[in-house]
Amino acid sequence: MNADGGWAELELAQRIARAGTLSGAARALGVDQTTAARRLGALERRLGLRLFDRVGGRLEPTPALGAVLDRLQAMDEDATVALAAMRRSEAEMRGLARISSVGFILAEVLAPALGGFARAHPGVTIALHADDRLARFDRREADIAVRLGRTSDDSALMKKIGEARFRLCRAIGAPERVGPPPLVRYTEALDHLPEMQLLDRLRPGVGAAARADRLDVLIAAAVALGGEVMLPEIAARRDPCFVFADEGVATRPIFRLVHADRARAPSVAAATRWVDESVAAWAREA
Repeated sequence: MNADGGWAELELAQRIARAGTLSGAARALGVDQTTAARRLGALERRLGLRLFDRVGGRLEPTPALGAVLDRLQAMDEDATVALAAMRRSEAEMRGLARISSVGFILAEVLAPALGGFARAHPGVTIALHADDRLARFDRREADIAVRLGRTSDDSALMKKIGEARFRLCRAIGAPERVGPPPLVRYTEALDHLPEMQLLDRLRPGVGAAARADRLDVLIAAAVALGGEVMLPEIAARRDPCFVFADEGVATRPIFRLVHADRARAPSVAAATRWVDESVAAWAREA
């Protein structure tokens, strides 16, 4: 507050002008009438002006105050809007951020990083949806999507946040078998992916012993068969069930998408920053 008073005193003057009484202004501001009278007297002494005349039992603004009442009304309305915005922001921060991605991004990258996010944003709930397609995001069942590869969704804010490296890996510990280890690979609809194209170059003409469209299913099948499978390099390095079977590497870019109309919601904005930082840190480690 400066020497000429601050908004609290000006708000009091504006409320008295609106109510016409000290008691009415005091009720609106949540203070007692004695406090309101003391604050008004202090303001008039600082300004060296009388701000109200008593007319017919009501307090009417003097010309000095009347000249600025429109501006005080606008300030009051601005303050009301600002308070409402802060309350909405607080409500958003105690809301929900829905994130969809492939299962291994959720399990290997985002879920392990939840502790730091929860400590920084205790009021926000993170909902993780495992989905190998954009369906949840397109149907607005998710606010944020993390995808291995660029998509054609022009309505989303998209950013490349890292890369995933894939290596051909062999499961160990299975019973001995005659001949080369069997291959476990994605379904035919995913044969265009970089890791499947690399697999075709590394193991030309070798048929698949099992196919699936989920990485966790591929891993389980490879372990059961003692087979070879393309895995994210960092995930395979951490899994004692696998060793690298070749030096070849396939890379896929990791993109983060967020709906433009949700990007500024505080809970979604906080979750977006967390997703970007978590995936970037994982990619650096990989």
